[in-house]
Amino acid sequence: MKYFSDFINIVFPKYCLNCYSRLRKTEIVLCTNCADSLKFIGQKVCPKCGSFLFEKTSHNCDFAFDAARSVFQFDETLRNLIHHFKYEEMKKLGEFLGKYAADFLEKEHFAAADIIAPVPLHKVKKRARGFNQSEILTRHIAKIIDCEHIPELIQRKKFTQTQTKLSRQQREKNVKDAFNVNAKYEVTNRKILLVDDVFTTGSTVNSISKVLKEAGASKIFVLTIARA
Repeated sequence: MKYFSDFINIVFPKYCLNCYSRLRKTEIVLCTNCADSLKFIGQKVCPKCGSFLFEKTSHNCDFAFDAARSVFQFDETLRNLIHHFKYEEMKKLGEFLGKYAADFLEKEHFAAADIIAPVPLHKVKKRARGFNQSEILTRHIAKIIDCEHIPELIQRKKFTQTQTKLSRQQREKNVKDAFNVNAKYEVTNRKILLVDDVFTTGSTVNSISKVLKEAGASKIFVLTIARA
């Protein structure tokens, strides 16, 4: 599969990144069938945390951010796309997902922000990977919605283990005191839009939101590509 993936990178975007069928000239990243299978998250979500609602009108959320939303449900197609994007530096895929995110912001009138910033990687992890996937997203989104983009607004001062297999409590402990606001930038009374790839428990963006609020930010909005 690794060699096949390398082959796809060379001829990209001739093959669908989900089912590997050959793309038509009008198709980008995904074939029509896979693109149509993407599940958008509807309107029935908690206005605070963005999680699905069934009977209630909101959850009893205790997050530091003001509102969070996600574009898609995290299904197998999204898992494949984000894996390609996160670990294989498919920048064209970042542009593809960034456009969906920007369209969502404009369509839903969500997060009229002054600054857009990515969730940062620790410098050791960024050096090893070579890029921050969330920064690629914010670059494309900021360009489309014409918003000030500050990639280094948030600094990850503590190296943390991957959150993937941790419980909610372990995730909160893992990212506690892991971030700070870059002293070069003033956030007092400014509205910030944080962007990441997947929202799972919200521990990471909540930890970042706390330091932004402590630094004087007036509003914190969170946008992710997918909601697990």
